[in-house]
Amino acid sequence: MNKTKNIKKFINSITKNNIDKIAINKDKTKILINRKKVHKIELQTHKRPEESRSNSAKLAKRSSIINNEKQINKVNNINEIQKVSTLYSTIVSPMVGTFYKSPAPNENPFIEIGETIKPKQVVCIIEAMKLMNEIESEIKGEVVEILVKDGDIVDCGQALLKVKIK
Repeated sequence: MNKTKNIKKFINSITKNNIDKIAINKDKTKILINRKKVHKIELQTHKRPEESRSNSAKLAKRSSIINNEKQINKVNNINEIQKVSTLYSTIVSPMVGTFYKSPAPNENPFIEIGETIKPKQVVCIIEAMKLMNEIESEIKGEVVEILVKDGDIVDCGQALLKVKIK
């Protein structure tokens, strides 16, 4: 929730300060925001001064309405993305190694699809350099999908499980 407030503040500050382009680089994360400005084109015609003033006022109102609608659409899209992203979470591998979903070859697996898990519950083992590392869940939810087969080699940061957050 705190992250979404920070993102909204960031977007608002970009629009208030009329920043067209910004690039943020931190470690392996890169964010590039590029806004295109809509340029008003006014046609010069032979009109009376009162008409041209009223038309320019109408154009200014229309452009402000269009800009407000665009900002509302951006906020709505952010809210939709947040709803989708809060429904599911993935448990990722913290290291390179071999994925095992049970403690021993002929034993029951730690978890199954459809099972509810809770924080600090062991969900799998990753063997690295002959050491068995238990991977624990950090969230409460229902296991939707096991993304790796038993005995597969996994990389650091690779998604292992898909969990529906409860």
